[in-house]
Amino acid sequence: MFLILNFFMEVEESFHKLQIDLSELIDKELEQNSAIIGINVGTHGGTLVISKFKKETKLTEMEIASATSSLLFLSSKMLNGTLNQDVSYNLIAGKSTYLISILTDHITTITLLNREIAELEGMSQYINNLKSFALKISAIIETSDFIREEIFVAIKRAIPNTLVLAIITKAGLPIKIQSTMPEPMLSAMTSAIYSLSDVLVEDGMEFSIIAGENGSIILHELPDKTRILCIAVPEADEKKIGKYIVKIKNIIQ
Repeated sequence: MFLILNFFMEVEESFHKLQIDLSELIDKELEQNSAIIGINVGTHGGTLVISKFKKETKLTEMEIASATSSLLFLSSKMLNGTLNQDVSYNLIAGKSTYLISILTDHITTITLLNREIAELEGMSQYINNLKSFALKISAIIETSDFIREEIFVAIKRAIPNTLVLAIITKAGLPIKIQSTMPEPMLSAMTSAIYSLSDVLVEDGMEFSIIAGENGSIILHELPDKTRILCIAVPEADEKKIGKYIVKIKNIIQ
């Protein structure tokens, strides 16, 4: 027990140091670039790493990280499927703002810009600078323990016989998926089953097990209340499924 507690304390201390380092970089970026309103950094699985905004946003920091990962996941699939290319960045123009999201090997970043200032100073300059900034953040995170403990990676390590592993939004948008089933179909079905289960259970659904003769699917709500974890394993034994549930709980908590 002492070793486990010590391990989690070390992970927490490492993450705290990581956030301090990233906070300094983001503060500098916000200070040096007048058009930047805020920056949000998350993992491919939609877990929030750090977020800083000069003004209050409609979405929570966690919702922004999840939505960014989902947006970049879908954009990447679309670009790869139509032009056979990897996504470089995604730009969304609002009436008064720009949103630029960038995908690296380890993270997603989304930056909110004042549109008028950004256009005056040059959008190409901001895009290039933000791509370099995202790579710098990604390099720092790569050398930390954070990615190793990220939910998607940790589940794969703890349950190596997982056949399907997916993290989706409650609305049914794919965030990160490892499956032979088409992502939109898996996401929609997971969301629908979760929603129906949540309606039927008066005090709110925590997890659900869909059991077959030789395999099972486990759906589990993630602590941020915005995402759902879905895994499929080649096991139907109730005791073994129970152990998987315990492993999942230990990881997501």
